Amino acid sequence: MNTVRRITANFLSLAVSEIISKLLQLLVFIYLARALGKESFGVFSFAVAFSLLIVIIADFGLSTFLIREISRNKKAASKYLSNALISKIFLTLITIAAAYLFLNVMGYSDEMKLVAYIMLSFTILQSFTDLYYSIFRAFERMHYDAFIKILRMLILVGIIFYAIRNNFNIITASLAFPITELIVLIITIMLVYTRFIKPGFEFDFKFSKDILKKSSFFCLSIAFAGMFMYIDIIMLSKLRSSAEVGIYAAASNILLALIFIPMMYANAIYPVISRLFVSSKKSLKFAYEKSLKYMIIIGLGVSAGIYALSDKITLLLYGKEYAATSVVLAILVWYLFLRFVNVVSGFTLSSINRQGSRIFSQGMAALTNVILNFILIPAYGFIGAAVATLITEIIFFSAYMSFIFKYGFGVRFARLFIRPAIAAAIMVISLSFLENLAIAVIIGIIIYSIVLLALRTIDQEDRRILNKVIRNI
Repeated sequence: MNTVRRITANFLSLAVSEIISKLLQLLVFIYLARALGKESFGVFSFAVAFSLLIVIIADFGLSTFLIREISRNKKAASKYLSNALISKIFLTLITIAAAYLFLNVMGYSDEMKLVAYIMLSFTILQSFTDLYYSIFRAFERMHYDAFIKILRMLILVGIIFYAIRNNFNIITASLAFPITELIVLIITIMLVYTRFIKPGFEFDFKFSKDILKKSSFFCLSIAFAGMFMYIDIIMLSKLRSSAEVGIYAAASNILLALIFIPMMYANAIYPVISRLFVSSKKSLKFAYEKSLKYMIIIGLGVSAGIYALSDKITLLLYGKEYAATSVVLAILVWYLFLRFVNVVSGFTLSSINRQGSRIFSQGMAALTNVILNFILIPAYGFIGAAVATLITEIIFFSAYMSFIFKYGFGVRFARLFIRPAIAAAIMVISLSFLENLAIAVIIGIIIYSIVLLALRTIDQEDRRILNKVIRNI
């Protein structure tokens, strides 16, 4: 129950911030989609996807690596952070050169290159912020993380609102992001050095080299995951048109706003299960099985609900210009469900020092995704990109599960899946008879919950955990 208490505290700290920040982020992207139109929003979406993918070079897995290592040895936090910062500066220079080379060789327009450079400056600054975030997470003080995330979105919304009143355009919208991140980075640095560690310079070339060597496993993992998430938009921009990128990105943004749920939970449990791998493998398996069960329940409910209401959701958020987005959303929503499951499994593999297996799975998925996109996008456009993403995530899931079983942490997935699946199917059928979106959402939640309870999906052990969670709130 100490494990439950710690996970609960971290999860709740992140929950409020993620809900607020992701909601604000979605609203920002919805406004941009409506204000810019499909073509310009496609240009902006390409710049976001490209910058998030190329910045992986600058990140190099350092943030994730530091969380694991510092959570096990907090006294070495200052040494890890200072050496990682020096390494990141060098990696940033490589990132900028790589971005310049790619954008010019591929022959993108001047507007697309300019927006891409602006968004790259944002993601580079964010990668430095994430490095400092690792201190918050390693010390399991997620409320600092939560504070910064809410602050970031409030500042961004404020700047974009100001820009709207002063001749808003795509360049102005892009500039709002790096300006916001610079402010956030300064505040984050101040918090880390005043509340966690003392400022200091402890550069050790051999130690830095060792950090980069070990974090390279995380870098490959993040690179493959990034390719999987963003390569479809980049390929759409070259193989089809910016308008199709806009349609596809509109659906992706809805799902990206919801992926925070499993990511938030995984970030909360990662330092805990990393520690449990050393102290109690039995408790680690317990934490993994329960986490998987809860992610299945939540993921199926969310995905099935969006699938049933995809056309209504698209019309409400984006308007008639983005009507085709509903088809993409109905396909990608099942990718979302698998993401709920895969995120927990992926973090578990990292916590038990099996990064190689995680990287292999992600590499195989990334390669599959690129191949499928090359085959499907020219013929089917954004529909082909959505189908490629779903197929790849299925392969990803199969690979992760095989490794989880191989290392002795396997669970009977079908047993955890069948009852939530029945509840989700009943909910989808029921929602097909409802026209009003707000009423449909409420009725869907009620039906899904009632069927779950009727099927006794939540057992006595789950109730004991829930009671413990409530007492600790």
